[in-house]
Amino acid sequence: MTSKSPVKVLKEAYEVGKATFTDYSHEYSPRKFTQPQLFACLILKAFFCMDYRGICEVLNDCGDFRRAIELTSVPHFTTLQKHSKELLRLPNARNLLESTLARAKKKDS
Repeated sequence: MTSKSPVKVLKEAYEVGKATFTDYSHEYSPRKFTQPQLFACLILKAFFCMDYRGICEVLNDCGDFRRAIELTSVPHFTTLQKHSKELLRLPNARNLLESTLARAKKKDS
């Protein structure tokens, strides 16, 4: 059983991201998007089985998704692509994905 609600999955991914990552990877980061926000976007991308450009279009079209993770603007697809390599190369990346989905599934029950 998995969550059918993309907003619930997005919120859970954001919470997992906040518990796991610092807001910014470097002290000189542009501070436009936090690592938890980018992680949540990547989870949503996986949820919808989309490419980077596609998920950016979904985020542009759906204010509920942006509000769920406190996005004031949508990242460029290359930002997500770059950060996917950084955020998901961690040894515990698979555990993060599974933890996010498990949390969303538990809240659906």
